[in-house]
Amino acid sequence: MQKITVTVDGKQVEVSLGATILEAANAAGSRVPTLCHDNKLHPYGACRICIVEVEGTPRKYTPSCTTPATDNMVVTTSSPALTEARRMVLELLLINHPLDCPVCDKAGECQLQDLVHEYGLGKSRFDAEKGYLPPDYASSIVERNISRCILCGKCVRICDEQNGVGEWAFTRRGTRARISTDFDRPLDCEFCGECTEICPVGALTTRQFKYKARSWNLEATTSVCNYCGCGCGISYETRDGKIMRVGPARNNYLCVKGRFGWDSVHAAERLTTPKMRVGGELVDCTWDEALSAVATNLKVIREKHGSAGIGGLGSVRTTNEDSFVFQKFLRDVVGTGNVDMLARLKVPKGLNTVFFSGELSRMQAHEVILVLDKNVGEINPLTGIEIVRAVEKKDRKLILVNDEFNKFNKIATVVMPKSADQALEELRTALSSPAGSEVARRAAELLKKAKSVAIIVPARISDKELAAIRELGGKLQNVTYYPLVRRSNFQGSLDMGVTSGHLPGYKKAEKPGLNAVEMMGAIKSGKLASLYIMGDDPVGSDPGLAQVLGKLEFLVVQDIFMTETAKLAHVVLPAAASAEKSGTFTNVERRLQQLSQAEVPVGESRPDWEIIQDVAKRMGGSMNYGSAGDILKEIRTAVPMYGDLAAGSCWAREKSPLAGTDEDLSLASDSIMNQEVITAERLLFSSGTSITRSHEVGTIRHYKIVV
Repeated sequence: MQKITVTVDGKQVEVSLGATILEAANAAGSRVPTLCHDNKLHPYGACRICIVEVEGTPRKYTPSCTTPATDNMVVTTSSPALTEARRMVLELLLINHPLDCPVCDKAGECQLQDLVHEYGLGKSRFDAEKGYLPPDYASSIVERNISRCILCGKCVRICDEQNGVGEWAFTRRGTRARISTDFDRPLDCEFCGECTEICPVGALTTRQFKYKARSWNLEATTSVCNYCGCGCGISYETRDGKIMRVGPARNNYLCVKGRFGWDSVHAAERLTTPKMRVGGELVDCTWDEALSAVATNLKVIREKHGSAGIGGLGSVRTTNEDSFVFQKFLRDVVGTGNVDMLARLKVPKGLNTVFFSGELSRMQAHEVILVLDKNVGEINPLTGIEIVRAVEKKDRKLILVNDEFNKFNKIATVVMPKSADQALEELRTALSSPAGSEVARRAAELLKKAKSVAIIVPARISDKELAAIRELGGKLQNVTYYPLVRRSNFQGSLDMGVTSGHLPGYKKAEKPGLNAVEMMGAIKSGKLASLYIMGDDPVGSDPGLAQVLGKLEFLVVQDIFMTETAKLAHVVLPAAASAEKSGTFTNVERRLQQLSQAEVPVGESRPDWEIIQDVAKRMGGSMNYGSAGDILKEIRTAVPMYGDLAAGSCWAREKSPLAGTDEDLSLASDSIMNQEVITAERLLFSSGTSITRSHEVGTIRHYKIVV
């Protein structure tokens, strides 16, 4: 890329042709104040606080965020005249500003407040009457205080340019202009909260954080969202050891569940003490009583039925360390190979064999993006955001398979109003001959010309669709697959060996045990007498399984809530939530991610691995881990792809022994869990039963405008 030389405050820097003066100033280390600018958005130039002086131009001051730098340009970013001009801009912005900092939740992190303090503004020279407008409390989650708005347009632009929703807009004109929805109706959007995050003042704030704390009272703890396979980085912000709010860890996007769903940690339904079934009732007991009951009953059943009479169901919401210890306990201590996850019923065929996800941040590198699942933005919101960014920022071509209508229709180059099965058949035909519909031919032409293609693989696919996607990928150049995975640490649980046929690192099990579906059948037939469930709620997903689990002689449930499954258990063990423990996740990109503890576990709850280790010791096992870090050290030895994998890095597909094979890590069943667990009117607000414990997400309401 061609470079140009710019002199900023006497310092020469090289920047790419097309870079703005602001980018050149940043490269030179010179700070230019901004209010309407954000690197995630197109340059806008609304606030004019970023003005600089440029030699040889007729304009006295030049807005740096929208003006391209030119070769040999000489720029001054700080001078007495610029200081006075910026003070004038701030004075104008404050004419109608309510100056209600003592009650504004943005105080302490308000960019306008910071700049007013920096430039030392005193009493304003402008004595206009302030046009106060009352706050708008009509929307769920977000509160709008129009009087504080400085019309920077950040909320409008991020909702359109990044999210592809366009819920906010400039309405009215002149001095009556404001940010609003159409007809001033309540918000009816994705409720991601990105507008509140990017707002430089207190015009848009969240109800969840209102009057909870000041920014200077908060301590940040970096961790990972546990609601979907993307595993977005989050920052728990705590006061006195209690979470007050959650924000992005690295200026990244967060969806509604990631930003607001954390309050499920504080739900009243949290398990705080162990429970045992006595006389048909679950009653509180001590840890010693509960652990002894688990160990004793498992040993009795093993003697009576053999180790094959015991099974375990793992979780996709627990850490890698939890999952590793869980499968090790079952295999090495209990002596059974019956270890699996029911979550395997909900993932695409070909995952980790044919489809290894690319890195989401590289979505913009592909010339054409083929979306085969219309719900991509609902199932994995970050994947949807990266698709919008690729189209809006890099002008990439989007081929959308969608037999309904959603936000992606508005930005798609070609829309195929078909099911994935039908669209794949039409594309196969159009790629090999001039036959087929005009839409299919247009899509095929884009795919053939593209030097790099991204294919978004649906969350669930049939054998026929798997074969069609493989065939399609073989005809295109440089294909990268992006499979959709609903649950957070599914990839990590697979890597840790929580499957009946594979040990950690995908080594073949010498004596494969029963998979999750087979275990349900074995319970019905009386071959499986005991089940240890860690972090899963089979009955919550399929009420019909209550009758099946009721046949067990002994059921142990280890969870953070009193789930429908836990209500059937003989022993219930309270586990710590992801915010209450340390460890690692591995997301759909195969990226190792570090979780850090933000709160102490509620009540007597404990990390999953600690509970399992104590049961193992009572059964004669030799586990002796002191921390999650100790377990990770063993994981690095047992799982080759984790050997030198640094946190934040992705392990390469070539390291998997299953790469390119026909191995199927998904499960299928005609009898259990045939229905999706949808707990809200949109998939975006649904994530199994866990999200139902979030008070804030539960307040979301949708409104229909009748004209």
